[in-house]
Amino acid sequence: MLLRTAKAIIILAGLALSLTACGAKGPLEAPPEAKIEGDTSVVVEEKKPHRGFILDGLLN
Repeated sequence: MLLRTAKAIIILAGLALSLTACGAKGPLEAPPEAKIEGDTSVVVEEKKPHRGFILDGLLN
């Protein structure tokens, strides 16, 4: 009985941890110390089209 409960807890904890890796919707932000002062070059990135995912409803 105790072994069954322990297995269930481990499985549920693994499932919960795997779902936390989904992340937040939106672009990543650079840390403040990563900005270079006096840099005049600007890199423009193309925006990729949004590809739907089954868990998108959780982020909206």
